[in-house]
Amino acid sequence: MITMLNEEGLTFKEIEEKIFRMVCEWGQSFARDFLEKYDEFLMKNRDKEAYRNKGLRETTIKTVFGEVNYSRRVYETIRDDGLKEFVYLLDEQLHIPGVGLISQNLADQLVAGITEMSYRETATKVTEMTGQRISAMGVWKVIQTLGEKVCEEEANLVKAHKAGNVQGDIITPVLFEETDGVYVNLQREKQDMAEIKVGIAYDGWKQTGKDRFALDEKVVVAGFSKAKEFQAYREAAIAEKYNTDEIEVRLVNADGAEWIKNLSDADTVFQLDPFHRNKAIRDYVPYKEAIQEIHELLDEKDIAGLFEHLETYKNSLSDDAEIEKAEKLITYFANNRQGLLSYQDQGILLPESPKGLTYRNMGTMENHIWSTIARRMKHNHTCWSYRGGNHLAKILAKKCSGRLDEVSAKLKSPRFERGQTETIQHEILSAGTVPQKIGKGYRYPVSGHLTKLDNSSGITHQICLAMVGCCN
Repeated sequence: MITMLNEEGLTFKEIEEKIFRMVCEWGQSFARDFLEKYDEFLMKNRDKEAYRNKGLRETTIKTVFGEVNYSRRVYETIRDDGLKEFVYLLDEQLHIPGVGLISQNLADQLVAGITEMSYRETATKVTEMTGQRISAMGVWKVIQTLGEKVCEEEANLVKAHKAGNVQGDIITPVLFEETDGVYVNLQREKQDMAEIKVGIAYDGWKQTGKDRFALDEKVVVAGFSKAKEFQAYREAAIAEKYNTDEIEVRLVNADGAEWIKNLSDADTVFQLDPFHRNKAIRDYVPYKEAIQEIHELLDEKDIAGLFEHLETYKNSLSDDAEIEKAEKLITYFANNRQGLLSYQDQGILLPESPKGLTYRNMGTMENHIWSTIARRMKHNHTCWSYRGGNHLAKILAKKCSGRLDEVSAKLKSPRFERGQTETIQHEILSAGTVPQKIGKGYRYPVSGHLTKLDNSSGITHQICLAMVGCCN
């Protein structure tokens, strides 16, 4: 403090930076002392017959206040199936990720940042706003690791759904669904662009203010995938939240792409997305009067009259390019004839909406395409690999669903048997070098279940904290 006060021309910005560094250094020191004392407490209170102490091992965890280097004990134990396993009781008790990984708080910062900024910008912001220095490649590695875990979770959900083991708790008589795709640029791939499929489902609209409404209980899915794969995960994600057995009517709003219509069941009500329908009219008809007449026929729900008018309009043209455009519009409307009118104008009778919800016009997909995918992945001159783009698309879908916190929560401590530990390497964020051998020559980058320190033992988390002198 005296040193800072003696500096000439000192600004509050500089004071703030110096204090921040001091606090981060104190946090690193306190965290190290706490972890090592807690580990000592666990050692003294463990079941000594079940857990054989094999010595200390150093490791590093990346936190929001910087790197914390500490030592904790590894134990040898025998599982119920008779196999030998090596565990860190400290890691299991405090849910610390595997060696060389990062804390969940820091992961939260990286995941939230990458949904808004580039990898380089995220690395810069996190470095500036926390005590942890991280590179753009470090951020990329974390996101790819978490993205892989999201994909694994999706695959497991699809399997469970196909086996009939997935059923959500939300009961709704009507399910609204909207599906579309957005093309993004690729790098180092055989093709220049690829489509990210996006789907949302919700049970209605909830009023959030005067003339303001928000979709209720949204389910958002996205990613590079084939139509059947996309459909399988979309249905599984819907079933995870909603009790699909109780749904009486399903309404789908889409742009009319063939792959989207093929996803719908025969009894699903299809509606051509109003934005795409009206855009097609503007793109293919250059005359304002003709456009107005088309909209009037749609407003009058006169579909037969609409097609008669389009044929008459086409026959009145002499320019080949205009005739070709008129034919394209007629074909597009013919392929989507059943959905040219909104679900309300189709005469669909819907059951009464659940309390607190209302039913409104569908057509939010274009906005969701922008806010979910396009704003981050399309309109800022970025290019993607299939793998990296797919991972980010799925994380963005989690954010739009209000489930972004689930992504960083996937940092779980891995469990390995003795034979598997030889091939395990943790390279994320370039963690500090750790001893290669302990005890009798085995590696122990492992965590196991803390079977002897659960609630049945009477040792609670607060008691543990008190034992190491960190609370009253």
